[in-house]
Amino acid sequence: MFPKEHGAYGQLLFPLATSLLVAGVSGAALLTALAAGAAFLSHEPLLVLLGRRGPRAARETGHQAMVWWSISAATAVVAGCLALWLTPAGLRWAFAYPLVPAAVFGTALAIRREKTAIGELSAAAAFSFLAIPMCRVSGAPASTAFAVALVFLGVFLASTLAVRVVILGVRGGGDAAAVSMTRRAFFLVVGSALTGLVLAGARGELAWAPLLAVVPSWLVATTVAVKPPPPKRLKTIGWTLMSASLAAALILVVVLSSPL
Repeated sequence: MFPKEHGAYGQLLFPLATSLLVAGVSGAALLTALAAGAAFLSHEPLLVLLGRRGPRAARETGHQAMVWWSISAATAVVAGCLALWLTPAGLRWAFAYPLVPAAVFGTALAIRREKTAIGELSAAAAFSFLAIPMCRVSGAPASTAFAVALVFLGVFLASTLAVRVVILGVRGGGDAAAVSMTRRAFFLVVGSALTGLVLAGARGELAWAPLLAVVPSWLVATTVAVKPPPPKRLKTIGWTLMSASLAAALILVVVLSSPL
């Protein structure tokens, strides 16, 4: 019943852990993390119930999936409502940031498009934007919340697109047009994010830490996107990108937690 997409575990945990370490722990933040984790765990049993894991899985584990989904979905709703209740009214807007891309992903899931670029990128955005309510409800300024969220957004979007370049190059014999389009999207995302971070730093709207934090991931992702390795190395690629995301988290924690 646990999600099979192992990279998604990092996309969930890194923003949550970084936010707690940078902004501190509060009841609303812990409830937000619980709601996000429960919603994440509801994904796999929902796929089983929808028949996306095949008729045999639905037949043999359908009851178990219903129990898992009921508990995880109920936990997500209750914890999310409690988090909103504990959050001052003036800060509740922060929850819209992860909920909007989560709704896009939910729509993609409903129409069997969760494995497309829009599905995977919207999931990455939802995970990244969890940092905004997590930081704000613990008292961190908006600049800190957006710094954490934008770093992981840039890291996760670039990583997702780079891996898609590898997969599209071999799936069904390869799709050169799709690879070319995805590679262009990769450089558009990285270029836009780089420009935004530089401008925000120059204007004093964000610290320079985010720019430093994204460098390791972007170097790895750019290498993968420009010169895709063989698909048999996808596991190695995944762990390398995960390590680069960890480096981004550590840089954010060290810099944003510093009194200087």
